[in-house]
Formats: sequence, structure tokens, C-alpha cells
Amino acid sequence: MLFVKKILRLIPSIVLVCSLLPAKAQINSPFSRYGLGNEVYNSQNVTSQGLGGFTAAYTSSMNGSFGQSLNFNNPASYGSLYMTTFDLGMNLTTNTLRSQTPVSKFNSNYFVPNYVAVGLPIDKTSKVGMAFGLRPLTQINYSINEAKTIASGDTLFNNYIGQGGLNQAFIGFGKSWKHFSVGFNTGYNFGKKKIENVKSFLYNVDSTAFYQSIASTNTLFGGVFFQVGIMGDIKLKSTAHKIATDKTEYTLSYGATATLDQSMSGKQDVLRSTGTYTTGTEINLDTVSLSKNNIGKIKLPAKYTAGIAFHKKEISNNGVYDQWVIGLEFDKANWQNNYSFYGQKDLLSDAYMTRVCLQFCPNALDYENYWSTVTYRAGFNTGKDYINIDQNGLKVSSFSIGAGFPIRKYRSYDYQFSVLNMALQIGKRGSNVNSYQENFFQFSFGYSLSDIWFNKRRYD
Repeated sequence: MLFVKKILRLIPSIVLVCSLLPAKAQINSPFSRYGLGNEVYNSQNVTSQGLGGFTAAYTSSMNGSFGQSLNFNNPASYGSLYMTTFDLGMNLTTNTLRSQTPVSKFNSNYFVPNYVAVGLPIDKTSKVGMAFGLRPLTQINYSINEAKTIASGDTLFNNYIGQGGLNQAFIGFGKSWKHFSVGFNTGYNFGKKKIENVKSFLYNVDSTAFYQSIASTNTLFGGVFFQVGIMGDIKLKSTAHKIATDKTEYTLSYGATATLDQSMSGKQDVLRSTGTYTTGTEINLDTVSLSKNNIGKIKLPAKYTAGIAFHKKEISNNGVYDQWVIGLEFDKANWQNNYSFYGQKDLLSDAYMTRVCLQFCPNALDYENYWSTVTYRAGFNTGKDYINIDQNGLKVSSFSIGAGFPIRKYRSYDYQFSVLNMALQIGKRGSNVNSYQENFFQFSFGYSLSDIWFNKRRYD
């Protein structure tokens, strides 16, 4: 009954979260033509983005002593929630795409929501918590022009256009014990994939005039997903201080998640017509064929992630925090054989990623020295993208730095904490063996507000 009352009090926030749909991305990437588009760089909390995407073994003590951030990539972390937390993030990304043949360069910039999430403890004594939110997973947005000279001497122009992407609305629950946690996320993955091919001729004066042909396929899809996660820690060494309640602990944390393979249901409209097309305007003159509400399946592969982290933990009556952390993580998904779109395969390959990270906080409890309470982060990842545009594989690597800035001074009588998290990521997709290479620069910032909610008043 108490849990139901908590949810009812959060209805306005739930409505706000569900109404904040991802904005249309202003990118122009030929990579997003394949599969379900470009995966959103590090689609996770900004704290993890500063660590190169490290999430599997990210524990609550890594947040410092100022509130908490939601690790929604591993639901086992929800059991350690001790305050209600609102967490949101935004991404500003710049892409530079280089083509080998012909030699050319294209730039694009876009600013989009990264996630909105809410977490709360259901039962602090039993260490049960939950979280829910909304985030984009992939983005489709491209406009590619192609010109070919055909046998008659005429020139054939193709304009390939695509829009859409995959989004996720999730809810999850977690349970923690002393040194072990387990949890699950579920919810609904949904999105669209709209592709068009506008074909036209530039013909000689003695040639027959042709109208343009317009081929459009618009697919809406969605389905339930399920993810499980575990997390735990092992105490390696403990050193006592002069004050009996203070000590330093060295611990090893571990974590793993498994997102099960998924089959989404789709509805597809297919239009073939002739007409005229100019930038931003289509005029259909004659419909050759129109097929609506075609039912089909989109199959996504399972994804597995595992990680470990080595912590130096400072413990006292005033709080617990990690002074430094070193982490390692690996994930893998078999896209090549386990993905299909209406029964069709695509130019994809199995994807994997290795991540290493480092975090340092001089002294989260030294409230008189602000810069000692800031949490500093750095990470590096390298692996292979699931898109395989030219059958040569697409290597991807990036380096990131980040920091968590408390924006309210600690006061012992105040249980509200706000943290501004920032992350800067610089990376590259592709190498000299690929027809295209992409450099990306991403700046992310997130705001985390934690407060003591739903406590029954003892006095009015």
C-alpha cells in the first residue's frame, strides 16, 4: 500500500518524463542508413560517459557524498538508492565525416536530450529501489546524393533520405543485500524508420523526358524488452584510523548485465510513385503502388556486459566515498546473425567494446575546500561498431574526461543535494581501410537532484 501511494505522488513526474520525447536530430550520417541507425554515443548517465561508458560495476559510493546518480544501465544498482533522485542529461555533438573516394568532408552539429530518469527507494530497510525513465538508443538521419552516367549519356541522380531511430521507455527494480545486488529493467522499445529514394534524370536534348520516381517506405515498430543485472563487492583490505569510526577499505566490485534478444512488431507503408521533387518539397503526380499496414518483425540481438572495479573507499561517520577507482569493462552483441528487419539482413557485424576508466575525488568530506569535493573522471574505450558499411569492419575508439560538481554547499541539517555532471568525449569511427571515417566530439551535461521524499511527518 505504501508503494502504491509513492507511485501516485509521482504521477505528475511520470507524465512529464513520458511527454519529453527525444528531439529530431540534425545529423547527416551515411552510417545511420544501416540497421536501426547510429547508436547514441554512450547512451547512459553523464557520470558514466565521463568514464568512457563504464556502467556494469558502477557502485553508489562512486557518486561522492553529494546525492546520487542513476545507473540505469545496471538495474542491480537500484537497491542502493537512499533518496529520491531526478536525473536528466543533454548531448551536444559535432561530427566530421571524411570520404576517401571522392575526397570530401562534411560537418554536422546537433543538440538532443540524452535521458530523463527518476529513481526512488521503495523500502530502505530491505534495500529495495526502483527507477523509470526515457532515453534514445539510436538515430537515423541522412540525406545522400549520388550521380551516375548511364549508357545513353544521360545522368541518373539518386537522393537517399532517412529519418527515425529507436527510443526506450523503461522501469526497473533492484534488491540489495550486504555485498550483493540483483535487479531487472523492462519497458518498451519503440521507434520508426522512414526511408526514401528520389530518382531523377538529367537528359540530353534528344532524349525522352522523364518524371522523377519516388520510393518511400515508412515503418513504425515497438516491443517489450527485458534486462537483468547483478552487482557485488568483495572487501580486500581494511585499515583503521585513529578515530575508531573511521577506516580505509580496499574493495573489488563486479557487475554484469544481460539484455535479452527482442522481437519488435512493425507496421509498414510502402509507396511507389512518379512526380517532381525539390529540396523539402515532394509532389506526387501518379501513384504506381501503395501498400499500407504491412505487418512484420524487427529482431534485435542480445547484449552482454561484464565489468570489475578496484576501489579505495574512505569511511567515517560523516559519509562514505571512493577516493579513487580503476575500472575495466567488456560488452558484446551478435548483430551479424541475430538482426533482421522484415526478414532482411543488413550490412552489419558483431559489435564489441572494451572500456577502462579512472576516477578520483581528493576528499568528498572536506567541505571547506570545494575543489576537494569535486569528482574527476577519465575513460577510454575501443572496439568495433555494429555497422559494417563496406564489409571491412568499422573500428571505433574514444577518450573521455568528466567531473561531478556539487552545486549546493553541504549542510548537516539539509537533505537535498544537487550535482552538475559534465563529460567531454573525443572519438573516431573507421580507419584507413574504410571508405568513410568519422571524427566526433561530444559534450554532455547532466543535472541530478536528490532529496528525502515520502517520509511520514512526526510533527505538524
